[in-house]
Amino acid sequence: MPSADPSFPATLLDAATLTAYDAAAPLDLREEAEPEDREGIAVHDVSWASPLGGRVTAWLVVPAGEGPFAGLVYLHGSETWRDDFLDEALAMARGGAVSLVLDAPFARLGENRRTGLQSYANPERERTMTAQAVVDVRRAYDVLLARGDVDPERLGFVGHSWGASLGVVLAAVDPRPASLVLICGRPSWTGFLRTTDATSIQSERKRIGEAGWDRYLELMAPLDALAQIGSVDAQRLYLQYGTEDDVVPTEVSAELIVAADGARADLYPAGHALDDDATADRVAWLVERLALQPIGSDVLATVGLPDE
Repeated sequence: MPSADPSFPATLLDAATLTAYDAAAPLDLREEAEPEDREGIAVHDVSWASPLGGRVTAWLVVPAGEGPFAGLVYLHGSETWRDDFLDEALAMARGGAVSLVLDAPFARLGENRRTGLQSYANPERERTMTAQAVVDVRRAYDVLLARGDVDPERLGFVGHSWGASLGVVLAAVDPRPASLVLICGRPSWTGFLRTTDATSIQSERKRIGEAGWDRYLELMAPLDALAQIGSVDAQRLYLQYGTEDDVVPTEVSAELIVAADGARADLYPAGHALDDDATADRVAWLVERLALQPIGSDVLATVGLPDE
């Protein structure tokens, strides 16, 4: 596929174009440090070339044995990094899943870091960075499948918050992950911006002016979850939300739940990180969907919540 050209007019850049990449390009996978043994599970610090620049950094978590294994990709929220889901990936390894736990482009370090979150005055930069996150997740499946011990029919995805919203975009443009858990994803970032009266947001709107504000909304809209949910087989999705979430309140989460007709959706009496019951439910769903070995309560007890 050709790479997206950020110089095209916004009207020509749909999500599929923005997240296209050359799947035949070399992965250039590297080990960045000696692997660590976690009670028989190997944790590798790896990186590979991102089609949109720099190197993706990630934890590669590999179970003992020869496989074939299921394959999982994790993507964190807007204020954390790859360590957010490392303990959950370790738990899934007990069931027979190889996981890649990614840093989003803005969470990388040094020269690989890509800024862009809430770049209201430079929407092209934020759009490119956001699309790059989806491309990097798609490339992660290339990395998993290149191993030779990962079953292409048993691929999954877990995302939290910002990462969950992009999980819908991922599902719309890439059929390979057949089971996606989306934890507290905002249905529409641009929809939130259109309706919020938050002082900080209104100050940004005033600063860049109405023309600049409208351009930001136009360029970012194709990467909203609600914009892409109609292109997704919702039976691939498991949506998890908290009834005490002050980031994505229930009247907002309901928008995606209704739009994703056919998806499993559960609500928990919890905030944006949810709770241990939500963790147990998504692990059980993935165990069933990816044909994993059961994961015991003693292992689940070691899994923290996202953003912790």
